[in-house]
Amino acid sequence: MSSVSSLITSYLVNSVWELPFISGAGWLISLVFQKLGSRSEHATWVVTFSLAVSMPAIPPLRFLVGLATSSSFPTHSSIAFEAAQAAETPLRRALSIPTPAAYGLICSYLLVLLYFTIRLGWSIRNTQELIYDASPALLTEEQENLWRRCTQFYSLKPIKVRISERVRGPVALGFGQPVLLFPPDFLENCSSQDLLAAFAHESAHMKRHDFIKNLFYELFSLSLCFHPITWVLKSRIAQTREMVCDSMATERLLTPFDYTESLLRLATMIRTNSRAMTSHAIGIFDADILEKRVMVVKTKTWNFSPWATYALTAATMIFMGAITAWGTALAVTIEPVTQRAASPETSSAVYKVGNGVGAPTVIKSVDPQFPDGRNTKGMFQGVCIVGLVVDTSGMPKEVHIVKPLAPDFDANAIKAVQQYNFEPAKLLGKPVAVSINIEVNYQKY
Repeated sequence: MSSVSSLITSYLVNSVWELPFISGAGWLISLVFQKLGSRSEHATWVVTFSLAVSMPAIPPLRFLVGLATSSSFPTHSSIAFEAAQAAETPLRRALSIPTPAAYGLICSYLLVLLYFTIRLGWSIRNTQELIYDASPALLTEEQENLWRRCTQFYSLKPIKVRISERVRGPVALGFGQPVLLFPPDFLENCSSQDLLAAFAHESAHMKRHDFIKNLFYELFSLSLCFHPITWVLKSRIAQTREMVCDSMATERLLTPFDYTESLLRLATMIRTNSRAMTSHAIGIFDADILEKRVMVVKTKTWNFSPWATYALTAATMIFMGAITAWGTALAVTIEPVTQRAASPETSSAVYKVGNGVGAPTVIKSVDPQFPDGRNTKGMFQGVCIVGLVVDTSGMPKEVHIVKPLAPDFDANAIKAVQQYNFEPAKLLGKPVAVSINIEVNYQKY
């Protein structure tokens, strides 16, 4: 298995458990922050989403950073022999996956990634067509006053209001200048209060640049599009985003009671519209949590002092940082070698050095090659530990990585150790198979 294949496989395997791990921590924090208001809860889920998507990529990024800092300075590598004691705990866990299984996993992942990439591109194209096909809306004087009131309150630049037959309700979208779309007959059938609620909510989306943020979240999480936790986190962000805009709309434009009454009437009007739309437009009922939104608008939040809020935020950052560091430390590394196979020579008892078992003696050693393209700038020193069994004939068997350095370094270390010859270990004067570790040092002066 190549280094790139090992990195992709490690990324996929780690994402399986790291996303639920960090998402569970985010859920615990959201239980506290939802008492502080929708803005705090939304920020919690955005941070959780960012950390969850980023964590599996940390080991591959380390590898790529090492490649990016390469140069042609002379290097040196060596091997130091260690008698392996059984109790050593590796800093990272190495996992062997059969090469055919790994390649099958990678091919499946690339096909899924291609599908979601095409779907995202089609959705973006559909959004552009939605804007181009819309026609200008003719607002009455009263509607103009309501719209101007919202844009002034949110300090928005001039925004086009258009009519589209492809939307079910009010939606805000646009890659540069935002556009507000309404379905036909919506403006005529809406009361002044309900129209103000729709204007206020969509203006809040445009003030927050939610369309661009939503598109960024899709691109940012595209590499993990297959993971159900990714869908859950994006759903949580969408739900809390709607509640944030509800909160902004009820600050000064409408009372909570009037706003919730308008939401219920607008929901009835929109749900009778059978138009379907597939795009990244931000609509007033996209999250489909109307009942929860009404309850949140009417619920009073806790009022903490600034110092208490700062302390809670700092504690949360420390907690999430510790969770992220812990998860990264537990990341699994996929060995860039074929699966270890048992052999007749190692099928008998394997001993540890000590308690009467002497250590094997190195007869022949081979220095590992410094990987191509990894001649790093400045001083470089790295160590990986290779585990193996020296059989009764002094040959290395079951060579594997105990403490990894990087996939290409590990692969070269394994190749070197496989060429070793030993004087076998002995117990009571008879050769026995023993398990040992080899410390492989890579240095550049």
